[in-house]
Amino acid sequence: MTEPPALPTFTSGSRRAPGALPLLGHAWQLQRRPLAFLRSLPRHGDLVEIGLGPRRAYAVCHPDLVRQVLTDARTFDKGGPIYDKLRQLLGNGLGTSAREPHRRQRRMIQPVFHAERIREYVPAIRDEVVAATAGWSDGQVIDVAEHTYKIITRVLTRTMFAAEARAEAATVIAEALPVFHQGVGRRMNSPFALLEKVPTSGNRRYEAAKARLHSLVDRLIADHRRDGAGHDNLLSVLMAAGDGRADGGASAMTDEEIHEHVITFLVAGIPTSAAVLAWSLHFLGQDPGLEARLHSEVDLVLDDGPPTWAHLGRLDLTTRTLTEVMRYYPPGWLLTRVAMHDTVLAGRRIPEGTVILFSPYLLHHRPDLHPAPDLFDPDRWLPERRHAMARDTYIPYGIGSRKCIGEVYGIVELTLALSVIARRWRLTPVPGAGAHLTDPKPSAVIHPAPLRMRLGERGTSRPRA
Repeated sequence: MTEPPALPTFTSGSRRAPGALPLLGHAWQLQRRPLAFLRSLPRHGDLVEIGLGPRRAYAVCHPDLVRQVLTDARTFDKGGPIYDKLRQLLGNGLGTSAREPHRRQRRMIQPVFHAERIREYVPAIRDEVVAATAGWSDGQVIDVAEHTYKIITRVLTRTMFAAEARAEAATVIAEALPVFHQGVGRRMNSPFALLEKVPTSGNRRYEAAKARLHSLVDRLIADHRRDGAGHDNLLSVLMAAGDGRADGGASAMTDEEIHEHVITFLVAGIPTSAAVLAWSLHFLGQDPGLEARLHSEVDLVLDDGPPTWAHLGRLDLTTRTLTEVMRYYPPGWLLTRVAMHDTVLAGRRIPEGTVILFSPYLLHHRPDLHPAPDLFDPDRWLPERRHAMARDTYIPYGIGSRKCIGEVYGIVELTLALSVIARRWRLTPVPGAGAHLTDPKPSAVIHPAPLRMRLGERGTSRPRA
């Protein structure tokens, strides 16, 4: 068995990225062509100085440095302009809280995402995907991104909320969350907080969507407290996990904390999975050979029955396709940390308070780490090829103590959704409809909207194993 190749020693010191403008720094490049800008940074070094408006920051471009930043939470905690703004919008939920509250929160929330708990949700996830696609018809042209958003919204509301609340929750989330998420993306990438206060139509829509989401979550929590709903959904498990019974109430969560976690699950869970599912259908539509292989796998593994927990481990190509999508377009494409005290990174003195940027997208597109990075190739994740990859060069869910707690839920949800769709449908590109996909403009996630594709029903005749 071959060992993973050793990575080159990273360069000491750092260089400043070219092209900074007065007052704006490199913010204009991050706004105009963010993915191309990120991919250009490694040629300037492994630690590259950039300007976020008038503020100096450093981008880490080497996986060893990314691992140092993500695994040393005492030195590099969640912070910087992205998380500062997210905390204003989402509160101090699991995804935005600092190191100490995060340790407590994660310990209490862990039961919500236990594998056995997720296993119980497989029939519900599958049924919601079937229901969400029941209205599709042969020859129909759909906006794939719009439909995958609806699919994932139905899945999450089904698994998170009590039955009597799901219809209202799905409606409010489907209407308000896209507007809210677009506003979050604009605020994350803008260095000028004052622009967020200007009463433009976009800002007004954002504030209204934000208010609807927060009002919905408050009402759902209050209804749960009043009605004493059973432990058959994620909200029930979350509230039970944080009720403090294990230690006499010392670790009990307030309704405000539960509210922040629910909002975080919605904002982090729906647009990300919806984008991955939409991109998966796009890439399959671009490669008829890959699509045929995936359809054959789904037909043979599932036979004529519904997908179950036992099938998931056998849907190898389906899983590898999703893995490759998250390499190509990782949902969390640009994130930040902040230095909690003076330190040294790649031989450079980093003062306390300095913002550190890291990008899974950047790492996933370094040709020395992922050969032919612009080639969509699920077979790069075959065991023998995956073993040859260097450590921590694929990080769609992060690494270390802040790794995404919903990783297993997300993989199960996406594998079920893609297998259910692929079992019945082929999706082919509409000529001329995908020109915008060559240079997507990410906001909070890298999304392909709009993405027009034509549905083709596969019929009921399938090969058997």
